[in-house]
Amino acid sequence: MYGIFMESVVIFKNYAGGHWIVALFLLSLFLLLWMEKDKRRRALFVYTPLSLLLLFFFPIFRKIFVRLMGGEGDTYYRVLWLIPMGVIIAYAGVKLASLLYDKKGEWAKRAVLAAVVVAIIFSGKYVYASQYMSKAENLYHLPQTVVDICDLIAPEEGEERIWSVFPTDLVYFVRQYDTNIQMLYGREMVEPKWQYAEPVHTIMNHPAVIDIEELLLLTRERYCTYIVLPSNKGVTESPENFGLELLDTIDGYPVYYDPVAAEAILQLSNG
Repeated sequence: MYGIFMESVVIFKNYAGGHWIVALFLLSLFLLLWMEKDKRRRALFVYTPLSLLLLFFFPIFRKIFVRLMGGEGDTYYRVLWLIPMGVIIAYAGVKLASLLYDKKGEWAKRAVLAAVVVAIIFSGKYVYASQYMSKAENLYHLPQTVVDICDLIAPEEGEERIWSVFPTDLVYFVRQYDTNIQMLYGREMVEPKWQYAEPVHTIMNHPAVIDIEELLLLTRERYCTYIVLPSNKGVTESPENFGLELLDTIDGYPVYYDPVAAEAILQLSNG
Protein backbone atom coordinates (compact mmCIF):
# COMPACT_ATOMS: atom_id res chain seq x y z
CA MET A 1 0.00 0.00 0.00
CA TYR A 2 2.85 2.38 0.80
CA GLY A 3 4.34 1.81 -2.64
CA ILE A 4 1.01 2.65 -4.31
CA PHE A 5 0.75 5.79 -2.17
CA MET A 6 4.25 6.95 -3.18
CA GLU A 7 3.43 6.34 -6.87
CA SER A 8 0.42 8.62 -6.43
CA VAL A 9 2.68 11.24 -4.86
CA VAL A 10 5.00 11.11 -7.86
CA ILE A 11 2.05 11.38 -10.27
CA PHE A 12 0.76 14.40 -8.35
CA LYS A 13 4.18 16.11 -8.44
CA ASN A 14 4.48 15.54 -12.19
CA TYR A 15 0.94 16.80 -12.73
CA ALA A 16 1.46 19.95 -10.67
CA GLY A 17 4.75 20.74 -12.40
CA GLY A 18 6.15 22.53 -9.36
CA HIS A 19 5.59 23.25 -5.68
CA TRP A 20 4.39 26.85 -5.89
CA ILE A 21 1.10 26.15 -7.63
CA VAL A 22 0.37 23.39 -5.13
CA ALA A 23 1.18 25.75 -2.24
CA LEU A 24 -1.18 28.35 -3.69
CA PHE A 25 -3.90 25.75 -4.08
CA LEU A 26 -3.58 24.46 -0.52
CA LEU A 27 -3.41 28.00 0.86
CA SER A 28 -6.57 28.84 -1.10
CA LEU A 29 -8.38 25.87 0.39
CA PHE A 30 -7.35 26.95 3.89
CA LEU A 31 -8.48 30.54 3.29
CA LEU A 32 -11.83 29.46 1.87
CA LEU A 33 -12.37 27.13 4.80
CA TRP A 34 -11.98 30.18 7.02
CA MET A 35 -13.71 32.85 4.90
CA GLU A 36 -16.49 31.14 2.97
CA LYS A 37 -19.72 30.92 4.97
CA ASP A 38 -22.09 29.85 2.20
CA LYS A 39 -22.63 26.09 2.58
CA ARG A 40 -23.05 25.36 -1.12
CA ARG A 41 -19.90 27.26 -2.03
CA ARG A 42 -17.95 25.58 0.76
CA ALA A 43 -19.06 22.22 -0.62
CA LEU A 44 -18.05 23.22 -4.15
CA PHE A 45 -14.75 24.99 -3.47
CA VAL A 46 -13.53 23.23 -0.30
CA TYR A 47 -15.13 19.91 0.59
CA THR A 48 -15.31 18.40 -2.89
CA PRO A 49 -11.69 19.25 -3.90
CA LEU A 50 -10.39 18.00 -0.53
CA SER A 51 -12.35 14.76 -0.87
CA LEU A 52 -11.04 14.17 -4.39
CA LEU A 53 -7.50 14.92 -3.26
CA LEU A 54 -7.72 12.46 -0.39
CA LEU A 55 -9.21 9.79 -2.67
CA PHE A 56 -6.41 10.35 -5.17
CA PHE A 57 -3.78 9.45 -2.56
CA PHE A 58 -5.85 6.59 -1.09
CA PRO A 59 -4.26 3.32 -2.35
CA ILE A 60 -7.48 1.30 -2.38
CA PHE A 61 -9.20 3.93 -4.53
CA ARG A 62 -6.34 3.74 -7.02
CA LYS A 63 -6.52 -0.06 -7.16
CA ILE A 64 -10.26 0.13 -7.88
CA PHE A 65 -9.69 2.81 -10.54
CA VAL A 66 -7.01 0.75 -12.32
CA ARG A 67 -9.20 -2.36 -12.23
CA LEU A 68 -12.17 -0.49 -13.70
CA MET A 69 -9.89 0.87 -16.44
CA GLY A 70 -8.91 -2.65 -17.45
CA GLY A 71 -5.53 -2.61 -15.75
CA GLU A 72 -4.42 0.66 -17.35
CA GLY A 73 -3.02 2.97 -14.67
CA ASP A 74 -1.41 5.48 -17.02
CA THR A 75 -4.48 7.70 -16.96
CA TYR A 76 -4.79 7.90 -13.19
CA TYR A 77 -3.62 11.52 -13.24
CA ARG A 78 -6.90 12.43 -14.93
CA VAL A 79 -8.63 12.17 -11.57
CA LEU A 80 -6.91 15.47 -10.79
CA TRP A 81 -8.73 17.07 -13.73
CA LEU A 82 -11.81 17.02 -11.51
CA ILE A 83 -10.12 19.51 -9.14
CA PRO A 84 -10.35 23.04 -10.61
CA MET A 85 -7.16 24.34 -8.98
CA GLY A 86 -7.04 27.52 -11.05
CA VAL A 87 -10.66 28.40 -10.30
CA ILE A 88 -10.20 27.77 -6.58
CA ILE A 89 -7.05 29.94 -6.41
CA ALA A 90 -8.77 32.76 -8.31
CA TYR A 91 -11.92 32.55 -6.19
CA ALA A 92 -9.95 32.57 -2.95
CA GLY A 93 -8.03 35.64 -4.11
CA VAL A 94 -11.23 37.50 -4.99
CA LYS A 95 -12.84 36.43 -1.72
CA LEU A 96 -9.88 37.68 0.31
CA ALA A 97 -9.80 40.96 -1.62
CA SER A 98 -13.52 41.47 -0.99
CA LEU A 99 -13.08 40.76 2.72
CA LEU A 100 -10.21 43.24 3.10
CA TYR A 101 -12.06 45.83 1.02
CA ASP A 102 -14.87 45.82 3.58
CA LYS A 103 -12.39 46.25 6.43
CA LYS A 104 -9.50 48.30 5.00
CA GLY A 105 -10.81 49.93 1.85
CA GLU A 106 -9.94 50.10 -1.85
CA TRP A 107 -6.14 50.01 -1.46
CA ALA A 108 -6.26 46.67 0.38
CA LYS A 109 -8.39 45.10 -2.35
CA ARG A 110 -6.03 46.24 -5.08
CA ALA A 111 -2.98 45.09 -3.13
CA VAL A 112 -4.41 41.61 -2.62
CA LEU A 113 -5.45 41.23 -6.27
CA ALA A 114 -2.01 42.40 -7.44
CA ALA A 115 -0.32 39.94 -5.06
CA VAL A 116 -2.49 37.07 -6.32
CA VAL A 117 -1.71 37.90 -9.96
CA VAL A 118 2.04 38.08 -9.25
CA ALA A 119 1.92 34.80 -7.29
CA ILE A 120 0.11 33.02 -10.13
CA ILE A 121 2.56 34.35 -12.72
CA PHE A 122 5.66 33.32 -10.79
CA SER A 123 4.23 29.90 -9.89
CA GLY A 124 3.97 28.97 -13.56
CA LYS A 125 6.25 28.73 -16.56
CA TYR A 126 6.35 30.61 -19.83
CA VAL A 127 4.64 28.04 -22.07
CA TYR A 128 6.00 29.46 -25.34
CA ALA A 129 9.54 28.67 -24.22
CA SER A 130 8.75 24.93 -24.25
CA GLN A 131 10.40 22.71 -26.84
CA TYR A 132 6.94 21.39 -27.69
CA MET A 133 5.66 24.80 -28.75
CA SER A 134 6.15 26.17 -32.23
CA LYS A 135 4.67 28.97 -34.29
CA ALA A 136 1.49 27.95 -36.10
CA GLU A 137 2.02 27.48 -39.83
CA ASN A 138 -1.67 27.67 -40.75
CA LEU A 139 -5.18 28.05 -39.34
CA TYR A 140 -5.31 24.33 -38.53
CA HIS A 141 -2.25 24.54 -36.24
CA LEU A 142 -0.83 21.53 -38.07
CA PRO A 143 2.44 21.15 -39.97
CA GLN A 144 1.99 22.66 -43.42
CA THR A 145 3.71 19.60 -44.87
CA VAL A 146 0.82 17.40 -43.73
CA VAL A 147 -1.76 19.83 -45.07
CA ASP A 148 -0.08 19.93 -48.49
CA ILE A 149 0.24 16.14 -48.73
CA CYS A 150 -3.36 15.57 -47.66
CA ASP A 151 -4.64 18.14 -50.16
CA LEU A 152 -2.69 16.31 -52.87
CA ILE A 153 -4.09 12.83 -52.22
CA ALA A 154 -7.51 13.53 -50.69
CA PRO A 155 -10.50 12.14 -52.62
CA GLU A 156 -12.85 14.56 -54.33
CA GLU A 157 -16.16 15.36 -52.68
CA GLY A 158 -18.52 12.40 -53.04
CA GLU A 159 -15.74 9.89 -53.74
CA GLU A 160 -14.89 6.94 -51.51
CA ARG A 161 -12.34 7.33 -48.76
CA ILE A 162 -8.82 6.22 -49.59
CA TRP A 163 -6.20 4.13 -47.82
CA SER A 164 -2.70 5.48 -47.31
CA VAL A 165 0.60 4.94 -45.54
CA PHE A 166 2.42 7.80 -43.83
CA PRO A 167 5.77 8.02 -42.05
CA THR A 168 5.59 7.79 -38.27
CA ASP A 169 6.33 11.48 -37.69
CA LEU A 170 3.26 12.55 -39.71
CA VAL A 171 0.75 9.99 -38.44
CA TYR A 172 -0.49 12.12 -35.54
CA PHE A 173 -1.66 14.94 -37.76
CA VAL A 174 -3.34 13.30 -40.75
CA ARG A 175 -6.51 12.24 -38.96
CA GLN A 176 -6.85 15.72 -37.48
CA TYR A 177 -6.96 17.28 -40.93
CA ASP A 178 -8.92 14.90 -43.18
CA THR A 179 -10.87 11.84 -42.05
CA ASN A 180 -11.36 10.80 -45.67
CA ILE A 181 -7.72 9.69 -45.67
CA GLN A 182 -7.54 6.37 -43.87
CA MET A 183 -4.20 4.98 -42.70
CA LEU A 184 -3.12 1.35 -42.40
CA TYR A 185 -1.74 2.22 -38.95
CA GLY A 186 -2.21 5.17 -36.69
CA ARG A 187 -1.31 6.49 -33.27
CA GLU A 188 -1.66 3.07 -31.66
CA MET A 189 1.50 2.00 -33.50
CA VAL A 190 3.46 5.10 -32.54
CA GLU A 191 3.02 4.68 -28.76
CA PRO A 192 5.48 1.98 -27.58
CA LYS A 193 3.55 1.39 -24.33
CA TRP A 194 0.62 -0.12 -26.27
CA GLN A 195 2.90 -2.75 -27.85
CA TYR A 196 0.93 -3.17 -31.07
CA ALA A 197 2.56 -4.90 -34.01
CA GLU A 198 1.79 -3.95 -37.61
CA PRO A 199 3.92 -5.41 -40.46
CA VAL A 200 3.57 -2.30 -42.65
CA HIS A 201 4.67 -0.05 -39.80
CA THR A 202 7.62 -2.34 -39.08
CA ILE A 203 8.85 -1.92 -42.66
CA MET A 204 8.24 1.84 -42.70
CA ASN A 205 9.92 2.22 -39.33
CA HIS A 206 13.18 0.59 -40.44
CA PRO A 207 15.99 2.84 -39.17
CA ALA A 208 17.74 3.21 -42.52
CA VAL A 209 16.25 1.44 -45.59
CA ILE A 210 12.69 0.60 -46.64
CA ASP A 211 12.13 -2.63 -48.53
CA ILE A 212 9.82 -1.45 -51.31
CA GLU A 213 8.94 -4.91 -52.63
CA GLU A 214 7.98 -6.22 -49.22
CA LEU A 215 6.06 -3.03 -48.47
CA LEU A 216 3.98 -3.26 -51.65
CA LEU A 217 3.12 -6.90 -51.05
CA LEU A 218 1.38 -5.82 -47.88
CA THR A 219 -0.15 -2.53 -49.03
CA ARG A 220 -1.64 -4.00 -52.19
CA GLU A 221 -3.28 -6.78 -50.23
CA ARG A 222 -5.12 -4.04 -48.33
CA TYR A 223 -5.92 -1.84 -51.36
CA CYS A 224 -3.71 1.04 -50.23
CA THR A 225 -3.43 3.52 -53.11
CA TYR A 226 -1.13 6.19 -51.64
CA ILE A 227 2.28 5.76 -50.04
CA VAL A 228 4.19 8.64 -48.47
CA LEU A 229 7.80 7.67 -47.83
CA PRO A 230 10.00 9.17 -45.11
CA SER A 231 12.24 12.06 -46.05
CA ASN A 232 15.32 10.70 -44.27
CA LYS A 233 15.49 7.04 -45.36
CA GLY A 234 16.64 5.13 -48.39
CA VAL A 235 14.82 2.43 -50.38
CA THR A 236 15.98 -0.96 -51.61
CA GLU A 237 14.82 -0.24 -55.17
CA SER A 238 13.23 2.59 -57.08
CA PRO A 239 9.45 2.57 -56.38
CA GLU A 240 8.85 3.29 -60.09
CA ASN A 241 10.24 -0.18 -60.87
CA PHE A 242 7.15 -1.63 -59.21
CA GLY A 243 4.66 0.58 -61.02
CA LEU A 244 4.34 3.39 -58.49
CA GLU A 245 3.82 6.90 -59.82
CA LEU A 246 5.53 9.83 -58.10
CA LEU A 247 2.93 12.57 -57.66
CA ASP A 248 5.17 15.07 -55.93
CA THR A 249 7.90 15.49 -53.33
CA ILE A 250 6.70 17.76 -50.54
CA ASP A 251 9.31 19.03 -48.09
CA GLY A 252 11.42 15.95 -48.80
CA TYR A 253 8.55 13.43 -48.51
CA PRO A 254 7.98 11.50 -51.81
CA VAL A 255 4.25 10.96 -52.40
CA TYR A 256 3.43 7.93 -54.57
CA TYR A 257 0.24 6.71 -56.19
CA ASP A 258 -0.21 2.97 -56.73
CA PRO A 259 -2.26 2.26 -59.89
CA VAL A 260 -2.03 -1.51 -59.22
CA ALA A 261 -3.94 -1.10 -55.94
CA ALA A 262 -6.39 1.30 -57.63
CA GLU A 263 -7.08 -1.27 -60.37
CA ALA A 264 -7.66 -3.96 -57.75
CA ILE A 265 -10.21 -1.72 -56.03
CA LEU A 266 -11.97 -1.12 -59.38
CA GLN A 267 -12.17 -4.85 -60.11
CA LEU A 268 -13.46 -5.51 -56.62
CA SER A 269 -16.21 -2.89 -56.97
CA ASN A 270 -17.25 -4.31 -60.36
CA GLY A 271 -17.63 -7.73 -58.83
